[in-house]
Amino acid sequence: MKNNTVNNKTQAKGLKTLEGVYVPTLLTILGVIMYLRLGWIVGNVGLWGTLLIIALAHVITFSTSLSMSSMLTNIKIGAGGAYAIITRSLGMEMGGAIGIPLYLSQAISVAFYIAGFSEVWVTFFPEHPMYIVGIATWAVLTALSIASARLAFRVQYFILGAVALSIVSFLTGPSLNPGPMVLTGTMEDASFWATFAIFFPAVTGILTGATMSGDLEDPRRSIIQGTLAAVITGLVAYVLLAVWFARQAPGELLLADTLIILKLARVKVLIVAGIMGAVLSSALSTLVSAPRTLAALAENRIIPLSRIFSKKNSKGEPINAIVFSSVISLGVILMGSLDSLAQLLTMFFMTTYLMINLVVLIEQGTGIISFRPTMAMSIFVPIIGTIGCLLVMLLINPMFTGVTLAIVTGIYSLLKRKNLTSPWGDVRGSIFVAITEWAAQKIMRTPYHPRLWKPAVAVPVESPEDFRRISRFIRNLLYSSGRLYYMTVYPEAKMDEKRRQQIDEALEPLREEGLFVQKILVRSNEFRTMLVQALQCLENNFLPPNAVLLTVSEDAEKRVRMKELLEALRQIKISVMCLWLHPKYNLGSERIINIWLRDRSPNNDLAVLSAIKMVGNLGAELRLCRVVGHKSHIEKAEEELAKFIEEARLPGNTQIKVFTGDFYRHIEEERADLSIVGMPTKYEHMIRMIDLAPGSLLFVASGGLESLLA
Repeated sequence: MKNNTVNNKTQAKGLKTLEGVYVPTLLTILGVIMYLRLGWIVGNVGLWGTLLIIALAHVITFSTSLSMSSMLTNIKIGAGGAYAIITRSLGMEMGGAIGIPLYLSQAISVAFYIAGFSEVWVTFFPEHPMYIVGIATWAVLTALSIASARLAFRVQYFILGAVALSIVSFLTGPSLNPGPMVLTGTMEDASFWATFAIFFPAVTGILTGATMSGDLEDPRRSIIQGTLAAVITGLVAYVLLAVWFARQAPGELLLADTLIILKLARVKVLIVAGIMGAVLSSALSTLVSAPRTLAALAENRIIPLSRIFSKKNSKGEPINAIVFSSVISLGVILMGSLDSLAQLLTMFFMTTYLMINLVVLIEQGTGIISFRPTMAMSIFVPIIGTIGCLLVMLLINPMFTGVTLAIVTGIYSLLKRKNLTSPWGDVRGSIFVAITEWAAQKIMRTPYHPRLWKPAVAVPVESPEDFRRISRFIRNLLYSSGRLYYMTVYPEAKMDEKRRQQIDEALEPLREEGLFVQKILVRSNEFRTMLVQALQCLENNFLPPNAVLLTVSEDAEKRVRMKELLEALRQIKISVMCLWLHPKYNLGSERIINIWLRDRSPNNDLAVLSAIKMVGNLGAELRLCRVVGHKSHIEKAEEELAKFIEEARLPGNTQIKVFTGDFYRHIEEERADLSIVGMPTKYEHMIRMIDLAPGSLLFVASGGLESLLA
């Protein structure tokens, strides 16, 4: 109850658009690159090249901003910003896989910003030790972030003022260019794309305001308006400053002096204040936003010590998360230079932008009705954002791109094992539905060919107990790529929640082995009629069963009903199997399988294909058996069976047995754990074999859907 009160207070006094989103986002965009690299970029690629770089970079960031805005008008975002958006769409595992690296990137980035501030400070005050400056700066920023996010962001108004004055000082300063504007560059120092990679981090601060979503008065409106306004303002500023650099200094000077902006300014101290303010602002914004990401991860129990990091004080500040994030940044400062990690951190930010675009692309592309953003846009926006982010990652560093994706995949795999439960729905199911629908359309337009056959068996049973008795046989018939359709027709009073749970428990072992399992439950008092109708409906369905497996009972009344059912099944184009499990031996040692083949029987292919699955899963021995009318026919029959083994690609140890005389006598005398026989035309003949056989029997009648030689 206390936490709810805290949250209500925080939201009631939440940050406005200007202080919570626009200012921190804009200050992150107008950073060090604007002061120390933009002039060099103009000198290297010229004004036209610079404007193209600025345009390409903003196409990506603007697309991402629009995608994020569209998503925000479709969901109720909580704390966590980008992490919350991804979690509510792709599930907690993917949200955590992106959120954890994003948080670490934010926490470590604070140290980079502080190091940059210290370097600039020491440039003008060389007598001050750099590490003392860094620690002092860290202490001040930590104190501000602990005090309150509102106080921290209000300090940024002064920083924004310093940045604005520095820009005015630059625009009103003297010109050092006696010649024409620098419209083109030689690109001697770096190629166009290498220059693009140097510039792009300047515009990657678009999530600064979004991360504060839990502290905003109206997150949806503030993030959309504040982010888009900051991106547009930044675009105007970079274009204006690029033009001014090209006008005020020659290309050689722009390339040679990274601090050329000081020489072009009317008041140099304002430029220094702007540079320091920009770096300080980025550090402060990140130090305030990083703990919010950590707290959001903790609230969803994704990270260890979640209870500690999710705790907030009376002001709604995640105090433990702030302290922990500050300690991480201090540790990085004390460790010294970590320039090699800079590109990897950029990759984590880029992966977040990539996933935001991908989320919108998936939701919009799959056409799910729940995606109804009030800010709708063309699907090309997230497509451009997704492709653009991926290309930029590859341009910056292909190796780190691979490392980043590997880290995200590893975290996702670890979180998947935790079986996290999400209070929100996500779109992962819609992804699979969309893929399945696409595949279904392709398959249903593709003419069926027997080569596509694999066992897809409908098994009608009266109870889960009946299914358990034959589940091992079914497993060995279907594993590893077959499909099972569990079917039952039940009277109205016989299917309650307990019964459904028993069915699920009976099917669970097969599901755990990765088999396709579908339940078909039909309420009716007419078992035979409804079963046939259900099979007829499935016949026209996507991925229909190609066989039905019935079990022969010892009960005389049930045997009569089976005879009627077999006659009814003849009107459906489906293969039929009848299993008789011997009451004493069941499947015995599961070592010997006999197939009784008749010359040119249409059932031979189904019999052999079924046996192949059983032999492969059991490691059993296969025997081909045939009965001929006279001893003189034995040699020919053996030759035909040997040729059949070769053409059908049967196991090399397959045995051949040819008999003469009465078929039923040999069925009775030839022992096997399972004998597979073509379905007799007369039901009485099947019952006779059951009464004579010393082991279990499987009768098969082909529906013409399979071919052994396909």
